[in-house]
Amino acid sequence: MKYVWYASYGSNLLEERFLCYIRGGQPFGSTESEPGARDPSLPLRSIQFLMPYTLYFAKDRTKWGEGGVAFIRNKRDKQAHTLSRAYLITLEQFMDVVRQENRVETIAIDFKTLFKEGSVELTEGWYNKLLVAGYQDDLPVLTFTSHQDWPIEEEKAPSFSYEETLLNGLAELGLTKPEAKHYLTSHYPDGDSSRSD
Repeated sequence: MKYVWYASYGSNLLEERFLCYIRGGQPFGSTESEPGARDPSLPLRSIQFLMPYTLYFAKDRTKWGEGGVAFIRNKRDKQAHTLSRAYLITLEQFMDVVRQENRVETIAIDFKTLFKEGSVELTEGWYNKLLVAGYQDDLPVLTFTSHQDWPIEEEKAPSFSYEETLLNGLAELGLTKPEAKHYLTSHYPDGDSSRSD
Protein backbone atom coordinates (compact mmCIF):
# COMPACT_ATOMS: atom_id res chain seq x y z
CA MET A 1 0.00 0.00 0.00
CA LYS A 2 1.53 3.28 -1.10
CA TYR A 3 -1.15 5.81 -0.14
CA VAL A 4 -3.28 6.39 2.95
CA TRP A 5 -5.54 9.15 4.18
CA TYR A 6 -4.28 11.12 7.17
CA ALA A 7 -7.19 12.72 9.05
CA SER A 8 -6.45 15.77 11.19
CA TYR A 9 -8.89 17.20 13.71
CA GLY A 10 -6.45 19.77 15.16
CA SER A 11 -4.15 22.43 13.75
CA ASN A 12 -3.56 20.44 10.55
CA LEU A 13 -7.14 21.24 9.56
CA LEU A 14 -5.46 24.32 8.09
CA GLU A 15 -3.66 23.25 4.91
CA GLU A 16 -0.90 25.87 5.24
CA ARG A 17 -0.06 24.54 8.69
CA PHE A 18 -0.13 20.90 7.56
CA LEU A 19 2.20 21.62 4.66
CA CYS A 20 4.88 22.64 7.18
CA TYR A 21 5.02 18.92 8.05
CA ILE A 22 5.46 18.14 4.36
CA ARG A 23 7.70 20.94 3.05
CA GLY A 24 9.10 22.22 6.36
CA GLY A 25 8.70 25.66 7.91
CA GLN A 26 7.26 27.45 10.91
CA PRO A 27 3.47 27.67 11.11
CA PHE A 28 2.01 31.08 11.90
CA GLY A 29 1.25 31.23 15.64
CA SER A 30 3.68 28.45 16.57
CA THR A 31 7.03 28.97 18.27
CA GLU A 32 8.67 26.03 16.48
CA SER A 33 9.73 25.22 12.94
CA GLU A 34 9.03 21.80 11.43
CA PRO A 35 11.72 19.91 9.44
CA GLY A 36 9.28 18.55 6.85
CA ALA A 37 8.95 15.13 5.26
CA ARG A 38 11.52 13.18 3.28
CA ASP A 39 9.16 13.42 0.32
CA PRO A 40 7.94 17.04 -0.03
CA SER A 41 5.28 16.18 -2.64
CA LEU A 42 1.95 17.85 -1.99
CA PRO A 43 -1.09 15.77 -0.95
CA LEU A 44 -3.01 14.36 -3.91
CA ARG A 45 -6.37 15.39 -2.43
CA SER A 46 -8.02 16.57 0.75
CA ILE A 47 -11.60 16.01 1.89
CA GLN A 48 -13.80 16.57 4.92
CA PHE A 49 -14.12 13.38 6.96
CA LEU A 50 -16.32 12.80 10.02
CA MET A 51 -14.75 10.63 12.73
CA PRO A 52 -16.68 8.63 15.36
CA TYR A 53 -14.57 9.87 18.27
CA THR A 54 -15.14 12.63 20.84
CA LEU A 55 -13.00 15.75 20.48
CA TYR A 56 -11.51 17.45 23.55
CA PHE A 57 -8.66 19.79 24.47
CA ALA A 58 -6.00 19.17 27.12
CA LYS A 59 -2.49 20.14 28.30
CA ASP A 60 -1.44 23.50 29.76
CA ARG A 61 1.25 24.90 27.53
CA THR A 62 2.43 23.98 24.04
CA LYS A 63 4.31 25.51 21.12
CA TRP A 64 1.07 27.43 20.52
CA GLY A 65 1.20 29.13 23.93
CA GLU A 66 -0.89 28.83 27.09
CA GLY A 67 -3.79 26.44 26.60
CA GLY A 68 -4.80 23.00 25.47
CA VAL A 69 -4.44 21.20 22.15
CA ALA A 70 -6.83 18.82 20.41
CA PHE A 71 -7.16 15.14 21.22
CA ILE A 72 -9.86 12.54 20.60
CA ARG A 73 -11.06 9.95 23.08
CA ASN A 74 -9.78 6.43 22.47
CA LYS A 75 -13.18 4.76 22.33
CA ARG A 76 -15.24 4.90 19.15
CA ASP A 77 -18.62 6.56 19.70
CA LYS A 78 -21.30 6.41 17.02
CA GLN A 79 -22.87 9.54 18.50
CA ALA A 80 -19.64 11.55 18.14
CA HIS A 81 -18.96 13.47 14.94
CA THR A 82 -15.52 15.05 15.05
CA LEU A 83 -14.72 17.07 11.95
CA SER A 84 -11.44 16.29 10.28
CA ARG A 85 -9.60 17.08 7.10
CA ALA A 86 -8.20 13.98 5.45
CA TYR A 87 -5.16 14.33 3.21
CA LEU A 88 -4.22 11.68 0.67
CA ILE A 89 -0.49 11.17 1.20
CA THR A 90 2.06 8.39 0.98
CA LEU A 91 2.63 5.94 3.80
CA GLU A 92 6.15 7.36 4.19
CA GLN A 93 4.79 10.90 4.49
CA PHE A 94 2.34 9.73 7.15
CA MET A 95 5.23 8.26 9.13
CA ASP A 96 7.05 11.58 8.88
CA VAL A 97 3.96 13.47 10.09
CA VAL A 98 3.68 11.14 13.11
CA ARG A 99 7.40 11.55 13.80
CA GLN A 100 7.20 15.36 13.76
CA GLU A 101 3.98 15.47 15.77
CA ASN A 102 5.65 13.41 18.50
CA ARG A 103 8.98 15.24 18.26
CA VAL A 104 11.12 12.16 17.73
CA GLU A 105 14.02 11.67 15.33
CA THR A 106 13.11 8.16 14.23
CA ILE A 107 9.95 6.11 14.38
CA ALA A 108 8.84 2.53 13.75
CA ILE A 109 5.18 1.81 13.07
CA ASP A 110 3.74 -1.71 13.03
CA PHE A 111 1.35 -1.13 10.12
CA LYS A 112 0.41 -4.81 9.95
CA THR A 113 -0.98 -4.66 13.49
CA LEU A 114 -2.51 -1.23 12.90
CA PHE A 115 -4.49 -2.38 9.88
CA LYS A 116 -5.46 -5.69 11.50
CA GLU A 117 -6.37 -4.49 14.99
CA GLY A 118 -7.39 -0.91 14.18
CA SER A 119 -4.90 0.71 16.54
CA VAL A 120 -1.30 0.57 17.69
CA GLU A 121 0.67 2.42 20.36
CA LEU A 122 4.09 4.03 20.07
CA THR A 123 6.52 4.40 22.96
CA GLU A 124 6.93 8.20 22.89
CA GLY A 125 5.04 11.41 22.31
CA TRP A 126 1.73 13.08 23.10
CA TYR A 127 0.11 11.57 19.99
CA ASN A 128 1.37 8.03 20.45
CA LYS A 129 -1.78 6.06 19.65
CA LEU A 130 -2.49 5.50 15.97
CA LEU A 131 -6.03 4.67 14.88
CA VAL A 132 -7.82 3.51 11.76
CA ALA A 133 -10.71 5.98 11.80
CA GLY A 134 -12.45 4.49 8.78
CA TYR A 135 -12.00 4.00 5.05
CA GLN A 136 -12.31 6.26 2.04
CA ASP A 137 -12.03 5.06 -1.56
CA ASP A 138 -10.91 1.65 -0.22
CA LEU A 139 -7.93 3.21 1.57
CA PRO A 140 -7.55 3.45 5.37
CA VAL A 141 -8.11 6.80 7.07
CA LEU A 142 -5.45 7.11 9.77
CA THR A 143 -5.28 9.50 12.68
CA PHE A 144 -3.64 9.66 16.10
CA THR A 145 -4.25 10.77 19.67
CA SER A 146 -2.89 10.13 23.15
CA HIS A 147 -2.85 6.52 24.35
CA GLN A 148 -4.53 7.74 27.52
CA ASP A 149 -7.68 9.83 27.73
CA TRP A 150 -6.94 12.95 29.73
CA PRO A 151 -9.40 13.35 32.63
CA ILE A 152 -12.19 15.87 32.27
CA GLU A 153 -10.73 17.94 35.11
CA GLU A 154 -7.53 18.36 33.09
CA GLU A 155 -9.24 19.62 29.96
CA LYS A 156 -8.34 23.17 28.97
CA ALA A 157 -9.46 25.53 26.23
CA PRO A 158 -6.80 26.29 23.58
CA SER A 159 -4.63 29.36 23.21
CA PHE A 160 -5.76 32.17 20.93
CA SER A 161 -3.23 31.29 18.20
CA TYR A 162 -4.19 27.59 18.23
CA GLU A 163 -7.88 28.42 18.18
CA GLU A 164 -7.39 30.81 15.25
CA THR A 165 -5.56 28.10 13.33
CA LEU A 166 -8.45 25.70 13.90
CA LEU A 167 -11.04 28.32 12.96
CA ASN A 168 -9.21 29.07 9.71
CA GLY A 169 -8.93 25.35 8.97
CA LEU A 170 -12.63 24.82 9.57
CA ALA A 171 -13.35 27.77 7.26
CA GLU A 172 -11.42 25.94 4.53
CA LEU A 173 -13.82 23.03 5.06
CA GLY A 174 -16.73 25.37 4.38
CA LEU A 175 -17.90 26.36 7.87
CA THR A 176 -18.82 29.96 8.58
CA LYS A 177 -16.96 31.63 11.43
CA PRO A 178 -19.99 31.39 13.79
CA GLU A 179 -20.41 27.71 12.89
CA ALA A 180 -16.71 27.00 13.44
CA LYS A 181 -16.69 28.93 16.72
CA HIS A 182 -19.73 27.06 18.01
CA TYR A 183 -18.25 23.72 16.98
CA LEU A 184 -15.01 24.38 18.86
CA THR A 185 -16.45 25.94 22.00
CA SER A 186 -18.93 23.08 22.36
CA HIS A 187 -15.88 20.90 23.05
CA TYR A 188 -14.22 23.24 25.56
CA PRO A 189 -14.48 22.60 29.31
CA ASP A 190 -17.92 23.81 30.45
CA GLY A 191 -18.54 24.98 26.88
CA ASP A 192 -16.25 27.96 27.46
CA SER A 193 -17.16 30.53 24.82
CA SER A 194 -15.56 33.52 26.54
CA ARG A 195 -12.98 34.08 23.81
CA SER A 196 -13.59 37.10 21.66
CA ASP A 197 -14.45 36.95 17.97
